Amino acid sequence: MSDATPFTSTLGDTDQSPDGESWNRLRAIIESLADGIVIVDRRGFIRFANPAAARLFTRSPEALLGTSLGTPLVAGETTEMEIVRRGGGEVVYAELRVVDTEWQGETMELVSLRDVTDRKYAEERSRQLSHEREARLAAESASRAKSDFLAIMSHELRTPLNAILGYSELMELGISGDLSETLRDHIGRIRKSARHLLSLVNDILDLAKVEAGRLSVANAPAKVSEAIDSALSLIQPQAEAKNLKIVVIPGADHIPDYIGDDERVRQILVNLLSNAVKCTEPGGMITVEGSSTTTPDPRARLQPRNAHIRFAVTDTGSGIAADKLRAIFEPFVQADSGHTRAVEGSGLGLTIGQKLARAMGGDITVESVLGKGSSFSLWLPANASAPATALADQAAVETSATGCEPAHASVPVAPRRDLKGLGDVARGVVSQLSPLVESVVDRVRCDPALAMATGLRTSQVADHLSTLLADIASALLVIEETAGESSSLLADAMEIQRLVSERHGAQRAALGWTEAALRREFMIIREELERVVLYSVPANGPIQATDAVAMVNRFVDQSEYLSVRSLEKKRDD
Repeated sequence: MSDATPFTSTLGDTDQSPDGESWNRLRAIIESLADGIVIVDRRGFIRFANPAAARLFTRSPEALLGTSLGTPLVAGETTEMEIVRRGGGEVVYAELRVVDTEWQGETMELVSLRDVTDRKYAEERSRQLSHEREARLAAESASRAKSDFLAIMSHELRTPLNAILGYSELMELGISGDLSETLRDHIGRIRKSARHLLSLVNDILDLAKVEAGRLSVANAPAKVSEAIDSALSLIQPQAEAKNLKIVVIPGADHIPDYIGDDERVRQILVNLLSNAVKCTEPGGMITVEGSSTTTPDPRARLQPRNAHIRFAVTDTGSGIAADKLRAIFEPFVQADSGHTRAVEGSGLGLTIGQKLARAMGGDITVESVLGKGSSFSLWLPANASAPATALADQAAVETSATGCEPAHASVPVAPRRDLKGLGDVARGVVSQLSPLVESVVDRVRCDPALAMATGLRTSQVADHLSTLLADIASALLVIEETAGESSSLLADAMEIQRLVSERHGAQRAALGWTEAALRREFMIIREELERVVLYSVPANGPIQATDAVAMVNRFVDQSEYLSVRSLEKKRDD
């Protein structure tokens, strides 16, 4: 907006209109409006401005008179303009609507200005979030492809490796004839190398399965003492060979059971103990302890307010530098002097262990001082059916007056996050399906960014939205009932989602929708669905509202990704 010689007339003059009394009444109405109103002559100069317009331009109404609006105007059209405010250079955005009017006997344009800065910023943020979601989905797709490749290759490698091991063992037994000591030594080296390679391949296969979501874990009560004993039986020979002392802190027999997969727990503990042995100099000590707590390490990703079992493996070894503590859980990373500095290893042990722990609703944390040693903690959910007294920090199981231990409930409560409670969410979505679809349709029709939806029929706006939402609800129910394991029902649900999403993108392309409009529609769907999900999550239930929303959003994100790809493909054809 440029300056010109101001007019001497002001907003208070009543002689700017042929009818002063009518103008006074009209001026009172215009001055009370929240939207800015200016009247611009044919040369583009402002002849009148209300207080709202003055605030928008950060000038007084009198100062605006006679200045150029600075943007071309066409009656009957809507446009936008940027306004750089004085005193700081703040940029605001205004939506302009222009109509012809009579003013002092001349034909002029009446321009309404609405501040749409917040909406512009919200749209920009929406675009950024959409691009971020698409980038994340693309990255997840690439990660899944990599995991699938690793899983296939690792599986194929194990077959010849097992054959090498089998034949080398047969040769050592003398099946093919007597062996000299030199040949026997060579065959022993072959077998040792093959076992090491097989161990690496198994680690990669486990990692690939975890990342691809194909590694299932059991969730059942198991005794802490048994887990410690079974892991120690495998590690004890290594510790004795290095003259290391392993101390087990008493008390594991008197704490509640953990909930998890006993084989995977043993795998994790063996890895932690093996790392401790490798990183502790001869004559050092390794301590193993089991305990229960209701106040776990805040750094662990655990379900809040629940009791947990802690397995702690502490050594007097070389320790880990503070700047390496987070990196040691990354795949193929080994700290120079830490627990992942394996003499022969892939750097996958802690990565796999942490992923397995989290799959069981637990986590792994570490504390270390360089040169003094480290302490790794495996956290797992405690058996929720244990008595309350047994779930207090370091508390022993109390006995009754008769000396009998209190009986545990026969049915344990599954602790897996994001699974239990999804059925409640699914039933809530189904029960609110009709009003949910209606809310989305109404918002799509009224949204300023989706003007192309105004004249569409309800069936065209909804476009099988109820099918998509019902399918998401069905998938949630299947996930809870199968404890997250793959099933034909879940595969069917994902196939329905893919089909509906791709057809939706193609339909929107045929109607002339843009990618931005389609993403805006999915944002509305996401917001309305989130409202129903939050309403459906019971208070103090087994699932947190944020976890439920995150799970549902993953389905919506995938549907958006498929729809956008379909829309782009349709437009390119």
